[in-house]
Amino acid sequence: MNAAGSFGSVPVSPWPEGSVCLVGAGPGAADLLTLRAWHRLLQAEVVVHDRLLAPEVLALLPPDTERLDVGKAAGHHSVPQPQIQALLIEHARRGRRVLRLKGGDPYLFGRGGEEVQALLEAGIGVEVVSGVTAASGCGAAAGIPLTHRDLARHCVLLPGHFADDTAPDWAALAQPQQTRVFYMGVRRLAHIAAELQRHGLAPDTPAALVFDGTRESQSVVATGLAALAAQAPAYDERPGLLIVGETVRLSPHYREAEAVAPAAPPGGEHYGPADRARLQRLLAGRRDMRHFRRGQNIEPQTLDRLLQAANQAPSVGMMQPWRYLRVRDAALRERIADIVAAERDATAAALGERAADFLRLKVEGIRECAELLVAALPPDDGTVFGRRTMPREMVVCSLACSIQNLWLAARVENLGLGWVSMFEPARLAELLAMPAGAEPLAILCLGPVEAFYAAPMLEQEGWRTRRPWQDAVYEDVWGASPNSRASSV
Repeated sequence: MNAAGSFGSVPVSPWPEGSVCLVGAGPGAADLLTLRAWHRLLQAEVVVHDRLLAPEVLALLPPDTERLDVGKAAGHHSVPQPQIQALLIEHARRGRRVLRLKGGDPYLFGRGGEEVQALLEAGIGVEVVSGVTAASGCGAAAGIPLTHRDLARHCVLLPGHFADDTAPDWAALAQPQQTRVFYMGVRRLAHIAAELQRHGLAPDTPAALVFDGTRESQSVVATGLAALAAQAPAYDERPGLLIVGETVRLSPHYREAEAVAPAAPPGGEHYGPADRARLQRLLAGRRDMRHFRRGQNIEPQTLDRLLQAANQAPSVGMMQPWRYLRVRDAALRERIADIVAAERDATAAALGERAADFLRLKVEGIRECAELLVAALPPDDGTVFGRRTMPREMVVCSLACSIQNLWLAARVENLGLGWVSMFEPARLAELLAMPAGAEPLAILCLGPVEAFYAAPMLEQEGWRTRRPWQDAVYEDVWGASPNSRASSV
């Protein structure tokens, strides 16, 4: 953009002070922004933005731009709609250029019409910059055309979180030759699938869930409607789109619904391809979380399931050499935070030039998470038996397995878990009144998060690059790479 307000030979209209611009940021990827949207991001003095915006979009804002997060999630409206409108009016009346930044398009299930109406009634100038809506953006990214001359003459866009008294005309939606797109339809997938089938839509009608559409973390599950409802990943708060119709069959992600797996033979349960795919998605989605939603709790029965999963971990010789301390006292939690902060500052000082980057990266959730657990090794209390070699090392390995079980179980519950290891073990052991020989190995932050990271934070910030698994596996002797057959698996 040049000083005259244009991109090359493309002119951009001026933006008067004391007005509001509603900008559609698209479904996720920053490079799907329009030129005008980008121009407005660079000019804005204050930005009022939603929860689901991709970090790379917000990163385009100049560093001195004031940012107000009014994000909403299903069942968690952090800022009521009237208050959002009042914020826009207040800042515009102070003579500022106010950017209302929304995912997708402001006029498609974005409540942009309500905000524009309120602004005009208050005498505030307003501009709307349309964005790529989730239906077209995510559909294209998933290889699903919304219309097709032979398969779908119509496309219907619907909200997935409709109330019972505003339910759509299911009989009309069950008619052929149409693509049905449910915005934020993941949470009510089972209900939507049941109603469509009850009104005549075939159970094997192709359907897809598109998570994090257009982003690097995008994932697509596409199969028959009934199978999708039965096999879909557990609901979490990632942005998701439900698409139902014959055009889904054109997606490279589409898989025919699998036949029911035969009963498990004697000697243990066997798992099929669908189970394997779900497990791989779970493993790929496990992230070390650092940002938690404040003021949240975990239901007691959920915490019981998580701790039971940790206790079911494999251990060497069934030793189960782990202990978990649940820290509930607020003052004690604060003292633990101080211990971590002291070591964090000392580590940052040792890094020299990268100290500031490190302090920005290492955001810990000790004060914000719903539950704080300290994973520790007990004294030698008889759990280690019959070993002459590496007894303590095997204890540590067993505890690591237990934490991994806890990590995966938390992800299934749509909870984040962060592993904090920057502390002096002796100081923490003394604070928790541990007996001689006991040793804390991890402070675990557990609780609801706003969103799961698309990649580990070290990778996102450019500190580390994930290596292919072949680099970590040798064959026969140290340093020898796996053979070509294994590398192609």
